Order: sequence, then C-alpha cells, then structure tokens
Amino acid sequence: MITTYDPEKHYERIGHQTQYFLDDSVLEWVKNIQRSNHQATKHSDNPLLRRDRPWEVNPHFNTTVTMIQEPDGQFRCWYLDFTFMDFEGGGAEGQAKPVVLYAESSDGMHWEKPGLGFVKVDGQDTNRIPWDDTFGTPVAFCVMRDEQDPDPARRYKMAFLPEKYNINVPKKTTLSHSHALGLCMAYSADGISWNLEPRNPVSTVWGSDVLTMIRDDELGRYVIYGRAHYTAETGNPDVDQWFVKHYPSQPFGWIPKRSVYRIESEDLISWSDPVRVLAPGAQHNLDDAFYALAYFRMGRYHCGLLPVFHMVENTKDSELIYSHDGVGWNHYTRAPWIILRGDEGSWDEFQMDTVIPPFQVGDQHYIFYGGADFHHDFHSVGRAQGLDTPETELEIDQLNESLGLATLRRDGFVSLDAGLREGIICTRPQFSTGEKLIINGRCEKGGYIEAEVVDAMENEWKGYTRTDCDRFTGDDVNHTVSWKGNFAVNTIVGYTRFRFYMKKAELYSYRIADE
Repeated sequence: MITTYDPEKHYERIGHQTQYFLDDSVLEWVKNIQRSNHQATKHSDNPLLRRDRPWEVNPHFNTTVTMIQEPDGQFRCWYLDFTFMDFEGGGAEGQAKPVVLYAESSDGMHWEKPGLGFVKVDGQDTNRIPWDDTFGTPVAFCVMRDEQDPDPARRYKMAFLPEKYNINVPKKTTLSHSHALGLCMAYSADGISWNLEPRNPVSTVWGSDVLTMIRDDELGRYVIYGRAHYTAETGNPDVDQWFVKHYPSQPFGWIPKRSVYRIESEDLISWSDPVRVLAPGAQHNLDDAFYALAYFRMGRYHCGLLPVFHMVENTKDSELIYSHDGVGWNHYTRAPWIILRGDEGSWDEFQMDTVIPPFQVGDQHYIFYGGADFHHDFHSVGRAQGLDTPETELEIDQLNESLGLATLRRDGFVSLDAGLREGIICTRPQFSTGEKLIINGRCEKGGYIEAEVVDAMENEWKGYTRTDCDRFTGDDVNHTVSWKGNFAVNTIVGYTRFRFYMKKAELYSYRIADE
C-alpha cells in the first residue's frame, strides 16, 4: 500500500506571524547553535515616576500600578497612593485610605501628573481620580482599553478589588487589612470618570492585591491573572488562598508561597472559579513565591514577566516565562535576567516588580518596572517580629517606591546564536503566503547570516540556496533577505522550510511579510 504524503498534516500554517525561539516549537534541528536570554537596559534618567507632589504620601509603583498605550502613542498610567491627608470635600483627619492617581506621557520617558479638576489639596488641583466608593476603594486594580466593545462608554475597563480602611490608623502602624474578597468592575469613556458595574461584586471567590486583565481574542473571553482567596461562601476546596499548599502531611498543612491564578469570563459578569496556573517548583528556591504576572503575546506564545519574591532576603526580581495556552507555563531559569535590581543605595536596590506588560515602541520594547529602596515587608511586620533593622521605624511617607523604564531591542528577549564555528538552523515545515523573508538579527565583526529555502525533504529551491543568498553582516530588526538581488519569495512560499547559516551572529526572529 502506497501512502500519499499530505502536506496539510505536516505543515504548520504561520501566515505572516513572527516566529520566535522561546522554545523548540519552530525548530527541526540545529547544529552549533545555542539559545541566549537578553537583559533590558535601564534608562539613564530613572526613576521616571516618583513621589513628587505634596498630596502623595505612599504611592505604590511596584504592584498597584497599571498602564496602557493609546493608538496615538500616548502612555497613560494609573497608580495607587495610600494617604492620611484630609482632602477638601471629605475625609477625616488621619484617615487611611487608598486613592487612585493618574499620570500621562507622550513618549514614556517624560511624565506629567495633570490636574483633573476633581479633588483639591490646600487649594491645589490634583491628579486624583474621582471615585464612588459604594463597593469600597480599589486596593488593587488593572485598566485595559477594549477595542472590541462597541459601546464607547465602556472603552476603558477596570477590574478592581475594593477595600474599606479603618478611620483612625496611627501613622506609625502598618496599613494592615484583610485583603478584599470579591472582584468588581468599572467602565469609562475616557479613563478618568468611572461608572461602577451595578452587579458588583461580579465574583465572590476572587481576591488579590495584584492582578492583570486582558482580552484573549482567540478564546473570545476576558482573562485575569492574580492571586486568589478561598472563601467559606464557595465551599470549593479547589479555590485556595493565594498561598500554595505544600507539605500536606505536616500538621500545619501549608507554607506561605504566593502563586498565580487565572479566571475567565465572556461578559465580565460571570467568572470561572480560579485555577492555579503558576506555583514555585523545583527550579526555584525553597523561599521563593510568585507575586504577579504581567501578561503579553509574542506570536504563538503567551508570555509573562513574573515578579519573584524571595522571602528570606525579603527582595523581589523578575523572570520571563512563556506558555502555549496561557495555562501551562514554562520557566527558563531560576535566575532573574529581564532586569536586575540596582546597586547598593540605589532607588531599586531591594525590589523590582514587572506588573506592566512591555510595549513595542519603534524598534524597541519599553519595559516599565517598579523599584523600591526598602525591603518588602520589614517595615510592616518587622517590629512585631522583633527584627533588628532600622526599617521597622520607617513611616509610610518614608517608603520610596518609584517607576523606571528599561528598553530591549524589538523581539530581543531570546535569540539563537552561533559562535566561531558556523551554526545551522533548520525550521519545521511551515505554510505561509507572502512576498518577503524578514529577519531580526545581529552580527559581530566578521559574522554573517545566510538563508535558503528548502522543501519538506530539505531539497533546495533553485535560486534560493545559500550560495544565491546575499550575505547579511549587519544589525537590523527588520532586514529583508535577498538572493542575488531578488527579494521576492512569493514564487516559492507555501509549503517550505527555511535553513539559516550563521557565524558570530544572533537571530531573534523571522517572518514572511507582504511589505
């Protein structure tokens, strides 16, 4: 019996989607090639957002901060401040209450905190967002711009966890609280004036002080990542606290290991029960815990910047993780490599949080991150625990959290590299239509990248061999490959593979495009 070869069953349809090398998904085989992870470069003017207004007491730029980029390129940032100040028009002296503040930037580097005309302090207009606290004031929140909603009054959506703070909290004590139980929604036409969802809370099995909300267009659903509570109302033992249960044979049953959960909804009203998708494992240290997930997409991959809390050192840093479905996640290494914490005495010495997804700006990724010059919780629980550290004496207006920027080349998270020996990359069979092969690559002095097109059996296409290829020796995020001056591959695209020959070079991505 003769078996007919069916390319439809063996070739992946990639369309014009950029192909990355976070794992081996697109690779058939390689020779003399290694995979490298790349760190972002901190901006020289960091920090870019900090406490610099008289009404700001304890702004949280680490975890309770959210940002979007508008279609015109403007960056918009919402952040939380914990204040004791007496605002004109309401609020008792000494009241501990979280408030939402607003900032904006045309380029992501130079920021303004505009007066919004709603709340004044000592007669001065402030950047405080007006808020109806019927369901409580946000203690955690995330803002997204939703292009899929036809209602302009719901263009901006906020998922938030409300919390009502005590009226008279001494300034020398922690802003201690029980984390809010219940997920709430709010909608806005401009991102400034918000209308509460009347059916709040939309979920009573969800609670988190850090969360990220996105719309998954493939699923047609909204997805939230964060940390989840178990509540007695659910009676569901699978809906646990945000602490992962370890060592179940022990009498205490668990140790405090924060983990990341996921919930889904089609309408922002009915939400699924939380599912734990990220928990510290063997690749992490015994005291590591996961603090949040800044979710974003790269081609076929679901990606995330994952803040990791090291409980013994009481510090935080971040890792890159990836997934093929947004549920099962993979780690590269237990070591941080996206952005490193600062040196001794710097503004980001002890904490570095990435809760804002990266933005592509021109040929770079902008990665905003929160930094702090104090340990995570020594100031809040250190006195009660008898810790020998000056941080136990700090007041909340002495805790400095700020927001910085780091940049990375476009698609520059991971590359396939060749050294002094020539390396070869052969892709798996792929189906695409387009006119040009575009690569993102960098060559050292004396280095090169060459490409050729082959069929399923790795037979060469005439005119598209490596000997025909015009050698690339530069550094370009958007280089069009040519063969003896011929840039067009539309005559041979369809069922194809690509082979790349490299020496002293890095290949970050490739795609078939019509441009």
